This record gives sequence, C-alpha cells and structure tokens, in this order.
Amino acid sequence: MPTCPRCCVPLVKRKTPNGIVYGCPKCKGKAVALPVVRRLGATPEFLAHVWREGRFGKAPRILACAHCGRKMARVEVDGPGEKPVALDLCTRCRSMWFDPRELASVPRRPPPEEEKPLPTDVRERLAVLQMKERQAAERMSGVDTTWRADRPWQWLPGILGLPVETDAPACTRRPYVTWTVAGLLVAVFLATVGNLEDVVKAWGFVAADPNRHAGATLFTSMLLHAGVFHLVANTYFFLVFGDNVEDHLGRWFMLVLLVGAHLAGVLLHAALAPDPAIPVVGASAGIFGIMGYYAVTFPWARIGILFRLGFIFRWIYMPAFVFLLFYLVIQVLGSLRGGTSVSYLGHLGGLATGIAVALVVRFLGNRRADEAMTR
Repeated sequence: MPTCPRCCVPLVKRKTPNGIVYGCPKCKGKAVALPVVRRLGATPEFLAHVWREGRFGKAPRILACAHCGRKMARVEVDGPGEKPVALDLCTRCRSMWFDPRELASVPRRPPPEEEKPLPTDVRERLAVLQMKERQAAERMSGVDTTWRADRPWQWLPGILGLPVETDAPACTRRPYVTWTVAGLLVAVFLATVGNLEDVVKAWGFVAADPNRHAGATLFTSMLLHAGVFHLVANTYFFLVFGDNVEDHLGRWFMLVLLVGAHLAGVLLHAALAPDPAIPVVGASAGIFGIMGYYAVTFPWARIGILFRLGFIFRWIYMPAFVFLLFYLVIQVLGSLRGGTSVSYLGHLGGLATGIAVALVVRFLGNRRADEAMTR
C-alpha cells in the first residue's frame, strides 16, 4: 500500500477525472503519476525538465517514493513567485510527490479554444484511448489493495504449499495464450496417464542422448509431467504468473519466452547433469522463466504463502522480488545436492532467462521513455 514519505501513514486512493491520485490524510500531500500530471495540464517543457534533471542530473535524493520506497530525485522548478519550488520525482515508478500547494505551482497549458463537436466515431475512438491511458496510469501509480487473505479458495493452494498472488496490476486483456498452454498441458497428461512411465522414457529429454527422435525431446519433454502433483503445481504457477506476463510482454513474445526459458533450462541440465541417463520432463524451466520475468517487472506485487506449524496457520506476505530470491536460494541449494529427481539446474537456466529478458525489456522501455520525455 502506498505510504506518505512525510508522515509514514497509508495514502488514500482517490479517482479523479484525470486518473488516480493518492493523498495523505495528515499532511495533505499527493502522489501523482506522470501521465496524470500531464492530463492535469502540465506543459511539455515542465515535464521534460523534471524528467531530465531527475534522471540524468545531480539532484539530491531525500524522500522515499510512496510506491517503491526508492529515494526520489528533488528537482527545482520555477514557482509562482521568484522563489523556486522543489518537487520530488521517482524515475522508477514515474510518479511525483507534491507537498501541500505544490501541485498549484505546476505550469499549465493555456485552455484550448472552443471547437466544434467531434464526429461520433472519433469521440468513441478517443474514449477507448483515454480508458487505456487511465489503466496504464493506474498500473504505474499503484496497485489494487482490495485483496483479502481470508477468501476460502486461497486456503487450498496455501495448504498445498503453493503461493497466492495479490496486489498485481490488473490485466487489460484476457490471457488466451496462458489459458491455452495450461489446457494443453492438462490434455497431454490425460492422454498419457494410462501409459505414463513408458511415454516419459520414450519422449522425455535424456542428457546422455540429446538427439533422440531427431532432437524432438527438447520440446516434447516440456509437455509431459511425472505425476498429478507435478502437473498441478506447474499449471498453477503458470496460471498465477503467466497472465500478467502475457499482458505486459504480449501474447506471442510471452510464448517465445516460455519456450526459450525451457530450452535454456534443458541445455544447462544437459551440460551439468549429475546423472545424464535420467529422463527429464515438465514445463518447470519455462515456468521459472515466466516467474523471473514477473518478479523483475512487478517487484512489489505481494505474494502470500501459508506457514504451517502444527495446527497453527499464518499467512506470510512478501514482495515478488523477495519471493524470487527465496526460490533462487532453494534452486541453488538443490543443484548443489545433486542426484535428485528434480532438475534444479533446469530451473536455474529458465529463471536466468526470464530475468535477463525482463531486464532487457525494462532497459528498452526506459530508453523510449527518456526519448519521449526529452523531446
């Protein structure tokens, strides 16, 4: 939940005609995303100056961002009088913090001259674009905090030791590729469950013989699973994290990431496998790639895990990047053990691929934002 950098109290989410604004009930300060500041009428020159000085200048960093906790750059701008005004900008969240009356110091564009009404079809297209812009502003400026840990369905995955996602950005489109891949995994398992052991031996990936079936086992191994819980766990993880990754990366690029992370994991397993004769099956490496991308892209989305000690049950929450580090440690320790039925090396290869792709996407996105803000 966003917190006031001055008072350290939770901010109040308020919907305005221009987008979401978070306000402090004590000091009356406001956290506002840059797209909302732009819609409030801020001049392009003001936005370019703030972004340029905050990202590339030597502005001091004093206050912590209300959303991510990172220190914000303090940028001086011309105020209404002769005295300059110091505003705080978080370049990671692309949001600004305004103390009381500072928002009024933002230079505004002159009001547009009255124009003739636009045709109906043009107004409809503009309405769709504005809706998408508001959704993007909400994703950048905060997260939905209406989730409750006591929903009955969440206890089932929690008892099974599976994580529960909360505070992730809402998807703007239906994750058809995620649903299709999950359905395909289930369908293949149901088709092979009657003769599962023979199918795994025939079509699983064997590091000692990677060219079996003309190398097709590199891909068929991804669709096979060793048992019901193996299938349920992989499919659940994929459904939890795949929808947001598909929404952020795009349907086909997400599919490329899934397959690419699987191949990277299989190849790392083939290079370092302690027992190369054991067939490897499962979509775990590809799904770990999806998890890696998710944790880097949405680091502050909360993940809940049900902690059990005897008859005591407690939900423990952590940011997505902490959850990723937790699983990374497990995979590293598992790979050092060797000789297990789990391909920890494959998981590490997929995880590294997802993290690398997310960092590249973030770098390219920051470059585009810099170019747009400095024009």
